[in-house]
Amino acid sequence: MKDYKPILEKFFKNQLSSSEFETLLINLKKIIKKTFKRLFDEHVKNLFVKYYGSDYLEALSQELLLRLLHQKNVILNLAFVHENYLNSVIKNLIYYHLSSGFKLIEKEINFEDLFLNIDPEEQENLKLETTLPKVIVDYLENLSLTHTIEILKVRLTPKEIETLCWYVLTHIYKEKIEYKVNKNVLYKRWERLKPKLGKILGNENYEKTLSFKLFELIKSELCKEFYYKK
Repeated sequence: MKDYKPILEKFFKNQLSSSEFETLLINLKKIIKKTFKRLFDEHVKNLFVKYYGSDYLEALSQELLLRLLHQKNVILNLAFVHENYLNSVIKNLIYYHLSSGFKLIEKEINFEDLFLNIDPEEQENLKLETTLPKVIVDYLENLSLTHTIEILKVRLTPKEIETLCWYVLTHIYKEKIEYKVNKNVLYKRWERLKPKLGKILGNENYEKTLSFKLFELIKSELCKEFYYKK
């Protein structure tokens, strides 16, 4: 029987390497998948696919880590963390979403809402930003950026993506790009696009707050077919 306490203890103390963290995620996804297969029918799994998308295991493993983090003191007092313990936490997480009708997901997940039965005084003192290990902060940031790219792919038209790429490549990366479209037309398109981007990204001052990582993803994921280098 595998004891998950040692790796969880390292996770709580922010001592996991990137490869160890990836291994932990892979194991958690396997356990989540087994929990669905053992305790729920195909209809329940399909509901999670509907609301989370095909990467529902990725999303649930993320939520599971946050729940485990909140249960840190309980887990550290256990002599052995069996897979059955993780199954129980996963089962409660699945039931939670089913009983809520997936309302949290529809309104964008607020991770603090995932912690059930917390004493109000304890909840008041809970500060996620100071308790999350760096490895999961980086993971959540990358997950959020990837999600943003997927939203842009869906919400923007090909012309809008071309305009976004023009702005990122010429104004952020200072690349000399030869476009088939007149520059004046691109400037006008950009001015029309800015309010829409502000709504999608949820920040009117997004130009000042977008991270370099997101620009890198926009360049690599969206811009390959929309520009032509001299």
